[in-house]
Amino acid sequence: MTHALATTPIDPRAEALADLLARAGAAALRRGHEGSVRRKADGSQVTDADLAAHEVLVRGLADLFPRDAVVSEEGAGHGDPAEAEATWWVDPLDGTSAFIEGLAHWGPTVCRVVDGALELGALHLPRLGEHWFAAAGAGAWHDGTPLAPQAAEGPRTRTVCLPSGSHHLGPLAWRGRSRSLGSSAVHLAQVAAGGAAASIVPLWALWDVGCGVLLVRETGGRVTDLEGADLDVVAHVGTPLVAAHPSVLPNLLGAVRTSLAGISES
Repeated sequence: MTHALATTPIDPRAEALADLLARAGAAALRRGHEGSVRRKADGSQVTDADLAAHEVLVRGLADLFPRDAVVSEEGAGHGDPAEAEATWWVDPLDGTSAFIEGLAHWGPTVCRVVDGALELGALHLPRLGEHWFAAAGAGAWHDGTPLAPQAAEGPRTRTVCLPSGSHHLGPLAWRGRSRSLGSSAVHLAQVAAGGAAASIVPLWALWDVGCGVLLVRETGGRVTDLEGADLDVVAHVGTPLVAAHPSVLPNLLGAVRTSLAGISES
């Protein structure tokens, strides 16, 4: 199975990544959402589909980029990040809970870090047949179509994407809709594409958000901490973040700080 981009981004690696992530997504689909489900040491779920996608991605990235290291959420990767030219951070299946429940918003996502900075990111959603790609300083694409920079006057939607457990955090004082699609990577992609005004991600690892952060930044959005300072997600992994259109942040950050106080102080 291949996934050809309709309009090839400038970066020559985009097509190879599109094909690789499509193959990883296909491997996950073949396992089915009713396969074996286990709990990892941190309490999160892992399935046979996660592991199948992991094998495809680690092997594929090692073949495509032999001088790079690969670090995967689901186990052994490739190479030594301390000695490699760059490191790929891999989530074989972002949105595992959504996958288990038979929903659509899940898939493999990867990002490449060079000299402490995000360089490339890709996300593939197998059930929807969607592919996202971003390169630092070069732009962002959805199914091969360049994503336009967000309009200065602000988003047409006031939807905020929240984590699936956000109802435990208390109400968010926001005059707009909230949605949870089950995947941090997808939530960030929605901000980049204009489908959401903002996304709040209180708990994350670099493999969850690397691609999405690039998508948001390359379309004119901002990624900040709870105080509104631009966030370096490589240097400050796990810091609760808000990704949003710049016009949204002033009214949103106060509500977010109140709602997430328990998490940010733990």
